[in-house]
Amino acid sequence: MEDISSPYYLHPSDNPSLQLVPHVLTGSNYINWSRSVNTALLAKNKIAFVNGVLHRPHDDDLLFPAWLRCNSMVVSWLRNSISPQICSSIMYLEDAHEIWSDLRIRFSQLDSARAYQLKQRIMSLNQGNDDVNAYFTNLRIVWDEFKHSQPIAWCICANCRCNSASKWHEYQEQECTMQFLIGLNPVFSQIRSNILSMVPFPPLSKVFSLVLQEERQRTIDGYSPVISPSMSEQPYSANAATSQSYNKGRLCSHCGKSNHTVDKCFTLHGFPPGYGKGKNKFGVGAKETKSVNFVEDCIEDSCDKSAFSPPMRMPSQEQCQQLINMLQSQLAVAATFVPPTPTSAAPNMPSSPHNVPFTGSFSGNCDWEG
Repeated sequence: MEDISSPYYLHPSDNPSLQLVPHVLTGSNYINWSRSVNTALLAKNKIAFVNGVLHRPHDDDLLFPAWLRCNSMVVSWLRNSISPQICSSIMYLEDAHEIWSDLRIRFSQLDSARAYQLKQRIMSLNQGNDDVNAYFTNLRIVWDEFKHSQPIAWCICANCRCNSASKWHEYQEQECTMQFLIGLNPVFSQIRSNILSMVPFPPLSKVFSLVLQEERQRTIDGYSPVISPSMSEQPYSANAATSQSYNKGRLCSHCGKSNHTVDKCFTLHGFPPGYGKGKNKFGVGAKETKSVNFVEDCIEDSCDKSAFSPPMRMPSQEQCQQLINMLQSQLAVAATFVPPTPTSAAPNMPSSPHNVPFTGSFSGNCDWEG
């Protein structure tokens, strides 16, 4: 009775109102609840009263009063750890082993529907917006419940020497590790490839430690680098401002208008062919519209384009033949023509610069307004 290693020993702090685990049994949490209660009974050295090792002695046995007292204490602990609705169904069971067996038969059987739910939840579980620690915890909760429903080993030997239980446990841990790697976010693809290339394959705890370390390295700076846009992605307004600043301050001395000089004045030298057609860029009251299409608008509105010259087309074969015939006929007439003797050599000079036709090369740069 006074031996503290004996299952019949009761500590002064043991009382019938004690609740072994913080969460009571509700039915669906039987697996977690049973493991918690099993651990608490092992700590109090009373597991023999629920697993059937310590049977009820005869009434005339000297240990019967001690067994009855300890059994009643364990029964009280179990009732305090069960929800009131379930507790009412075992109220008339007085043996701790009978209560434990009845609860195991009712709630530990995993049907096909529950197995399907667990398997479906495992396959659809991924990291998402959670961190690595939260994702790992959620996966372990579901996986442990699913693994507990599986057989411990497939060995049918009377005295097992093939160590199948440890092999089965190693296989289940490897499957959980694979599922953990599958559900990680794509940002961990590099560390995932490194883990899969390791030989031998690391255990689940080592894989979790490597992924957690990678997550900490990614968040150690606390900011993401900002990539500056390239020159081709700069807004059109920058190019337009440069063009306006280039034309600003230039004044024509002939017509008195801005944005061009006298050497490019259309009023003095004549208008180029195709002027005023197409886009109404030089029309009076035309509104200049700019969009934020960075590349195309910049090319279309550039001052270096030659939009005033019409597109050149190659002459056809018939036109070439007609031109050759006309030139040959003119050469034949010129060969028989005798020019008269000149009587005076009057200079053929223009009387006014306004009568000079528009000659010379036109660069295509148009910056004249009006």
